[in-house]
Amino acid sequence: MNRLAGGLAILALAACSDLASSDDTVIAIQVTAPPGAIVEVGDTVQYTAVALNRNGDPIATTITWATPDTANIAVDSLTGAVIGLQGGTQGRVQAIADGLVSPLNILTVIVTADTLILVPPDTLSIDTLTATGTPPLVARLEAFSPPGPVASRIIYYEVVEPVFADPSTRTVELSNLALADTATTGANGEPATAVTLQRVPGVTPPDSAIVEISATRHQGTEVVAGSGQRWIIRFIK
Repeated sequence: MNRLAGGLAILALAACSDLASSDDTVIAIQVTAPPGAIVEVGDTVQYTAVALNRNGDPIATTITWATPDTANIAVDSLTGAVIGLQGGTQGRVQAIADGLVSPLNILTVIVTADTLILVPPDTLSIDTLTATGTPPLVARLEAFSPPGPVASRIIYYEVVEPVFADPSTRTVELSNLALADTATTGANGEPATAVTLQRVPGVTPPDSAIVEISATRHQGTEVVAGSGQRWIIRFIK
């Protein structure tokens, strides 16, 4: 009898749980973070969330947003838009629906790449009898606040002169054996792997060539100041 009574009690609790958790009850919040869960200082990224019922189906309900890290990020409580405030930090974001709170989602805040610097000299001469290419073409990404180099970002290199309608006819190339290359910055804000310009073996080099650099903000929608600077490389025959 005691076992029967215990079993009936468990069934009664289960029935109450089913009644309390209807198809209109939020039992989970599914949060989608922005790509990479990264935001640059001054940039905005978007979080989204869906409230789910016991069947895993979406429920139409109001979702609000919050963060305990207001010094590092700012969160729009109605839209889930997040602005980076303090580089080199992390911010935690959570969604709230019908009193249910999602787990904290961690967002990394990175410093803004404010300027791209071409490290002199910007004009080089290559003696084709003694050298096949240039020394490293050094550029540096820097931030203003806090001031310093910006690591783990991309600097783009491109041969803009001469113009080769057919890349296979090129007479010069970058160190990756192409007319364009990307370099990831190291801790000093400069390419971790050197980029050089070299003449194509067995082909007469041009009188000169021009290599242009550029960089974009983390989301790739805004060009960093200083982009468009160029090296002029003269080939002495």
